Parts: sequence; C-alpha cells; structure tokens
Amino acid sequence: MKRKVISFVLLLAIFLFSCGCESAKRDLESSVEDETLRQSITIELVTLMGSSYNRMNERIQQFAKEHPGIEVNVRWSNNASSEFSQWILGMKGSGTTPDIVELTPNQMYNMFHHGKIEPLAIPDDAQRDLVISSPEGYALGVKSKINPLIVYYNKDTFRSLQLEPPSGDWDWDQLDKTIVTLKEAGHNVYMMLTPFLLEWVTWNRYGGQIIDASGTQFSGYLDSEEAVQASEWLAWVESRLTDYKDRLTFTNNPIQQPMPYDLLEGNMALAVDYAFEVSSDTDNFEEIMQRNDQIGIAPLPGGIDTMNPAQMAGLSILSHSPNKDVAMKLIRYLMDDSEDPFEEIVLYTMQSSQGIGRQVEWIGPDRRLIVQHEMKRSKPATLYMSETQLRWRNDLLFFRLSEILDGTPARDVLEQYAQRLDLTYELFRDDPDAYGQYVRTDRAFW
Repeated sequence: MKRKVISFVLLLAIFLFSCGCESAKRDLESSVEDETLRQSITIELVTLMGSSYNRMNERIQQFAKEHPGIEVNVRWSNNASSEFSQWILGMKGSGTTPDIVELTPNQMYNMFHHGKIEPLAIPDDAQRDLVISSPEGYALGVKSKINPLIVYYNKDTFRSLQLEPPSGDWDWDQLDKTIVTLKEAGHNVYMMLTPFLLEWVTWNRYGGQIIDASGTQFSGYLDSEEAVQASEWLAWVESRLTDYKDRLTFTNNPIQQPMPYDLLEGNMALAVDYAFEVSSDTDNFEEIMQRNDQIGIAPLPGGIDTMNPAQMAGLSILSHSPNKDVAMKLIRYLMDDSEDPFEEIVLYTMQSSQGIGRQVEWIGPDRRLIVQHEMKRSKPATLYMSETQLRWRNDLLFFRLSEILDGTPARDVLEQYAQRLDLTYELFRDDPDAYGQYVRTDRAFW
C-alpha cells in the first residue's frame, strides 16, 4: 500500500512538472510571438533646437497610448541649415531609417520624382485641404506647419492719419491709397521685393503665376507681363533695407533686420510678412503683440479669392520604410483626431519655432482666427525650399531683385532670374542629391 502511495505521488509530480513545462513553453512562445507581432515606427520632425515640447509630439504620443502594440520613436532635426537631417535632404542618414519625415512641398516634389517617398493612400472623403499634392495630383504629404503672410500695422499711426485699419475686404485701390497717404506723411511701408511677395502680388493683383502648372518651368511665367507688373508695383512701394537701422547679430555683424524691431519702434506703419519666424529673437506675431499692443494684424487684402503663398511643411512616408501600413495609420490618426485640425497646425507651427523654454500663449481669439483664416486659403509658396531659422538673405537672389529698385528693367531681371531657376530645378530633377547639397551649402532660396 505504501509503495502505491509513493508511486501515485511520483506520477502526480511528474504530471504537474510536465504541465508546468508545457505552460511555461506556451508562455514563452506567446511572449516571443507578441514581440514578433509588435510593430515600431520612427518619425523625424523639424523643430528649433530639437524641442519636443509641442502639440505635434503630444498627438503622436497619444497615438502611442491608444496603440500599445506599436512602438513609436520620435526624432528631432534642428532646422538650421548646417544641421539638416540627411534623410530630409534626400540622402542616406545615420541611425534607424525613419518611416515618416517632415518635408517642405518642394522637398516632397523632388523626393517623389526620385522615388524616395510614397503617395499616401488617403480616401477621397478625407479632408483634402490638409493634403499637399504633387502637380500630377498625387497626395504626397499631410500638412503639419503652415506659415502664412499677414498684414501688420501701427494702430496709432492709422488713427493719427484717420485711416481705416487694414482689412481682408480691401481692394487693391484702397491699399494703394493707404500706402500713398502713409508715404506722404513720412511713414515707411515694408513690402520687400522677395519671391514670396512677388508671387502674392502676381497671383492676386494681376492674375498671373511665376511657375507653370507642372511646377518645373519658370521661363515664360516668372518673366511674364503679370509678374513684371507685380515687380514694378513692389518697386513702387519702394521698401529698401537702407531705410532701417543696422542691428548687431550674434556674430557682431551689423545688418538691417526691420521685422519686427522697426515695427515695434514705430519706424514702419504698414508691413506684409510671415506670421511666424519673422526674426531670430522674436519668433512670431504673438510675441510682437505682447511687446507692443499698438501693433495690429489683418488678413491680406483682396477679398475671399485671395491666395496666400505660405511657407509650408508636411509629413510624408519614405518609400523604403518597412512599416508603411503603420505609418499610414498614424497619418490618418493625425488627420482625424481633432475637431479643428488648423488649430493643431497653428499651435505646432508656433511652438516648433520657439525652442526649449519659450512657449508663447495666444493673447486672444481674434488674432488666432486671422492666422487660421490665412492658413485655410494658402498654397505652398513656390520658392520655399527648406525650413530654416537662419534669416540671412541670399545675396545671389536678393541682389538680382533689388536691381529693379535701382532702375534695371524688371523684365530683364526676371528673365535672368527665371533662366537661373530653370537650370537649378533641372539639376534637382537630374541629381537626387543635388537638392540636399544646394541647401547644405547655404544656397537655398530664403
């Protein structure tokens, strides 16, 4: 009897041990399987000083919480030209290959031409106003940043001259009359002869464009009658850097940097410039407003059909991403997780240019609505080549346009400019690394 009990106990122990091993084996196999099924994704964003304190990062981290089976990694590329991400430039960088990168539209067009980014599988019923498309109609990215042009003005100056404050309902005649009144009273009007303002005036005042529909040809467009008239109008406004103070930079080199300093000091009464990154110290209009409540902003004049050539960026998927399905899931999530996607875009645009520890809050809803309004009617600025915090003017570019102010016939200047741009864009299409080298050597179109 005793032997039977011992035998039973041994058999039971063997059975339990066997079950335990099988259970442990199943747990191990399940753990390995879960680890195998776990997906990862890497996103590379462009922010000043690599700051992660922004709305875009918050939304990405929320996606990670709601999808515990997906490991989300966010990298930050400083948007100074000497520190551009190799991946964003279209060249092979170091470290893990990102699945999603943040690009300007021109970078998207160039990388798509060379097969380095994928068209996005976005349904027709999605919010198409959030999509950056190629001239052929392919969805290449989802907008992440939009930096629109806006009007700045000095409230005291307008009141003293009994001028109506700027408004989006102004027509061009009313703008002209206001400029004449300000100049006759000895006040500066700041509308520099830049590619961005040239595009704004050519498109809205004269009904032309500075590049063909394919986005590859400038000759015949940038030197068209409409563009010539637009450049002559900007020359008539006669904004010159020499009208403004020399200011020392961090390198102790004196330069003219009118916005926002001369605006704050009352040395200009009316200006058109971008809402964000207007200088290296005062990054956006909210900081300007907080420093001087006599400065107001307004929509671009011209009515509801006005086009705003905004500096823009968006999220694209690299062709060699091993996680395209997950990348697309994140992009769709970012498109759908907000009742007001343009509020998310304006927050990220403002925060990404401020750097660590410089979070500016909105003063009031009116100015926010103005910027969002301009965002919604914007299109990518044709010559916005790369995100950069360096505000140095490119001598090659601005020297040519400034000749119009000095009396050189606008058509001659624009013909030479268009030919140079055609050669540059042809180089970009022929050489997949030429774009990156162009930006890295500080020859980008500012």
